[in-house]
Amino acid sequence: MRDSVRAELIRALPLVLREHADNFGGKVAFEDAERAVTYADLEARTRRLAGHLAGLGVRRGDRVMICLRNSVEMLESYLAILRADAIGVPVNPASTDFELDYLLADSEAAVVITDPVHVAGFLRSPSLPRGARLLVTGDAPAHASVHAYQELVRTEPAEPARDDLGLDDVAWTFYTSGTTGEPKGVLSSQRNCLYSVAASYVPIPGLSADDRVLWPLPLFHSLSHIACVLAVTAVGATARIMDSPSGDEFLEAARETRATFVAGVPTTYHYLLEARRQRRITLPDLRIGLVGGAVAGQGCAGRSARSSGCRWSMRTAAPRRAGRSP
Repeated sequence: MRDSVRAELIRALPLVLREHADNFGGKVAFEDAERAVTYADLEARTRRLAGHLAGLGVRRGDRVMICLRNSVEMLESYLAILRADAIGVPVNPASTDFELDYLLADSEAAVVITDPVHVAGFLRSPSLPRGARLLVTGDAPAHASVHAYQELVRTEPAEPARDDLGLDDVAWTFYTSGTTGEPKGVLSSQRNCLYSVAASYVPIPGLSADDRVLWPLPLFHSLSHIACVLAVTAVGATARIMDSPSGDEFLEAARETRATFVAGVPTTYHYLLEARRQRRITLPDLRIGLVGGAVAGQGCAGRSARSSGCRWSMRTAAPRRAGRSP
């Protein structure tokens, strides 16, 4: 395994997207159960959305909240907000209205990107700033503050994407769990997040453009942001995004995609072991398993590695409360 820092990966993401679109634009970047986007799609859709955000009045340094379940739109939002020189604020879509009110007030988000399930709650929130806009990924009620996400990513904006956020400028705000008080926003830049990509999540597992990643862990979490969104984008890999899959759904997706890199909670790997024991499924291409959500015992990690042929596994801390990001 390689373990040196891949310093060439620490560079502005709009540049990475443009290069990937030019070099292998027809390759699938991310897909979910409903749609897939190639690297050419990803560059174009995030560029258009960034321009529309500017047209809706989003200024450099404004906060844009992302309240979405795992989906292609969640990934696009992370990147488009950055391309508008704004600050992305991902939150857990399972949060209560009270928790979302607090996060909305604390972040002072000017725009919220969300799904139809959450529109009514945000519209009646006392913390929604005057003039704030909602970008909705599906059907939404007619309202002056509501805009159709899919229309924005498909149409050319009047303003271009700004695409000049510095590597050390704040790009994202991740909220802590609030275990010892109210959740606090942790400011992150492209450089400090991409350093983790370059020092850990790419060189240790040897992640490359040839990898096929299967990712069911929540994308609002900082681990998913770095190890999936940024790492996959940085090297030009392909990722299938899943949202709370059952064990059978996860294993079938791993088989169908011929996944080389999977992420999961310890239960995922126990399920994998049982499926292997019963000879219900084999995953000959799988080489890496990343464990999140809870500490995996050495026995589980070791048996999973021996059973599947994985060369590497990693343990990471879990979100402490389901309603808030770590």
